[in-house]
Amino acid sequence: MPHELHPKMRKSECPHNKEIKVTKSSKKECEVCGDKEHLRICTSCGFVGCCESHNSHDTEHSKKTGHPIIKTIHCDYDFIWCYKCNAYLE
Repeated sequence: MPHELHPKMRKSECPHNKEIKVTKSSKKECEVCGDKEHLRICTSCGFVGCCESHNSHDTEHSKKTGHPIIKTIHCDYDFIWCYKCNAYLE
């Protein structure tokens, strides 16, 4: 669930929103460590990684590739995050 301390912006205002190409995956675990909770999908390429509260493979992937946006998958909550804008997209 989005943290209230982080900024929010409209998806249409994010200059990276063209990178929202992939929003679903049948993968049920982190592609690096196999973690099955709190998964995020890279909306540029479909990579599935675990979140920062686990092993941060989503963030590692973004830093390595420059892909800016992730989305939650297989979670009870839903959000889209842009690393480059450091904001949740609504």
